[in-house]
Amino acid sequence: RCPMTEGDRRDRDQRTRRPHAYHLQPSPGVDAARRGSLVLTFDTELIWGSFDHATPAEFARSYPEIRETIRATIRLLERHEIRATWAVLGHLYLRQCRRDASGLAHPELVHPGQSWFGRDWYSMDPCTDRDTDPLWYGDDILDALQAATTSQEIGCHSFSHALFDDPAFTAEAARSDLEACLALARQRGITLRSFVFPRNHEGHHALLAEHGFRAFRGADPTWHARIPGPAARIAHLVDQAAGVRPPVSVPYEHLPGLWNVPGSMLFMHRSGARRLVPLASRIRKARLGLDRAIREGRVFHLWTHPFNLASDREPMLETLDAILRDAVRLRDAGLLRIESMSAVAERMSGQRKTTDA
Repeated sequence: RCPMTEGDRRDRDQRTRRPHAYHLQPSPGVDAARRGSLVLTFDTELIWGSFDHATPAEFARSYPEIRETIRATIRLLERHEIRATWAVLGHLYLRQCRRDASGLAHPELVHPGQSWFGRDWYSMDPCTDRDTDPLWYGDDILDALQAATTSQEIGCHSFSHALFDDPAFTAEAARSDLEACLALARQRGITLRSFVFPRNHEGHHALLAEHGFRAFRGADPTWHARIPGPAARIAHLVDQAAGVRPPVSVPYEHLPGLWNVPGSMLFMHRSGARRLVPLASRIRKARLGLDRAIREGRVFHLWTHPFNLASDREPMLETLDAILRDAVRLRDAGLLRIESMSAVAERMSGQRKTTDA
């Protein structure tokens, strides 16, 4: 845990203040079918999204007790009766894996090429088991999600976190990746309908539609996304610190039957320079997103990773709880839906069919 500073104490006081007072009515002409919506997604990947720049030991130091963070997050969602979308990496379904006689990891798959990586994508896979290398396997995480008293949507975050837009990632490899995820999900009785691209790098959309996916999370349409290079990270930090009102979106049909449910706001972790961003700024920014979603009858899509929460678990979960308490009051007042990614796609598809008829 990071030591508490005076700024932390002010943030704690902000989180425990009387709930934000909303005095909102739907915009004129916005009927009940198009009230505001909150979508909450958790990109669940453990070390797989970080192994190119962090060792397991470094990851564990930065994001301690990540499994307890996941369990605590599930309990929080259960308390508020919120169904979120957990985009779970396919490899996490495994309890163990082994190399073949030649030393090749996952010979059953077409290995994804990544032009920036310079070696076989599975070269870092330890090919052991959860007891030996817990950051590479996560069957217990699937157990916890499926046991939640408030049903959670389990979506897909690819099998191994290779970037789908890389020119070296062929359609054959993408198909192999998706089919591995679908097969593992079927073994658990899970039907995958929502997809989150690793690092939000989009590609091979037609294969998503072909394999029965109904929704994917498109890139957040933020102002700083247009800034190139390292300056984009600085702009993102400024955006978060200032609590700038986030974008909201109307999901749209990217391909027949496949809906883009764009992101709106990353619930940013709390380490390094990001610790300078007050927790109260995250709350203020999310409240502005909820306000805007209701006023415009659109979707506010809040997303994060479990390791973002693990970076400073107690304050981060308290902050998320403050946001969710606001969302639940709005839901109870009939102003807001809280729905999974696939539920948004089904709702939008139904509205389109009604309009077409």
